[in-house]
Amino acid sequence: MRSISQLRHDEVVSLRLKGLSIPEISRETGTAKSTVRRHIAGVVVPKEFESLLREKQGGAKLRAQGLRDNQLVEASRTLGTVSDRDRLFLLIGLYWGEGTKRDFSVINSDPMLIQAILSSLPALGIDSSRISLSLRVHSDISVPLAKTFWSKVTGLPQSRIGRIEVIEGKKKGKLLYGMCRIRVQSGIRERLLIQSAISLIGKDAAERVIST
Repeated sequence: MRSISQLRHDEVVSLRLKGLSIPEISRETGTAKSTVRRHIAGVVVPKEFESLLREKQGGAKLRAQGLRDNQLVEASRTLGTVSDRDRLFLLIGLYWGEGTKRDFSVINSDPMLIQAILSSLPALGIDSSRISLSLRVHSDISVPLAKTFWSKVTGLPQSRIGRIEVIEGKKKGKLLYGMCRIRVQSGIRERLLIQSAISLIGKDAAERVIST
């Protein structure tokens, strides 16, 4: 942990008391933002400077939001129209990172990741009639609420949700509705196809890395 002198500490605190933001204090004193943040912890800004500081913080949030919006536009322009081939590569990548090796199934707590997989399965000719779901939830999570949530996320009726594994203990992190497993029934051929594609992509990557 980087330390600063008492004089610098006093300067950092003094600037904070005048309503300066963390980036401003960092620039003014030549001190890292993380160090500034640590040394102003617990410092209460006088009421006369509170509104000034809030305006600066609000401006920073607006700039950050503007940057995110710009990058979203740039990402959309770069990505263009998503083709079936793109979805196939997405499915390969997701299965590579999250899929099981014994059957064609993927489990995750991220709704968007689950939806990305479901939207990519048709690229392999897999329709929703071959998909079954199962859930893994902590004991303090409402099973009916979890079933309702994942049914809405997947667009599949709750009757398609089979096994529900309950884990003793409280939910951790962002597992508000547990984890959802997508399983493709009779998916041996597709699983082997994806695993073969992973092997080819991995071999190509190794050759490219080694040759550089």
